[in-house]
Amino acid sequence: MFNYNLMNKVLIVDASESDRRLMAGLLVKSGNEPIAVETMEAATKRVISLTIINYTL
Repeated sequence: MFNYNLMNKVLIVDASESDRRLMAGLLVKSGNEPIAVETMEAATKRVISLTIINYTL
């Protein structure tokens, strides 16, 4: 039987600590497990279900 209670790991990559905390809080409330990092280098070391990246040219 499939367990629907598993939380999705969602990776947040953003240089702004306050933005990472805000997004992480929203993800926790929606039943996800956020992993917040500051750099893409740190992001490459994570295994996740979804990645949210703030990318500015």
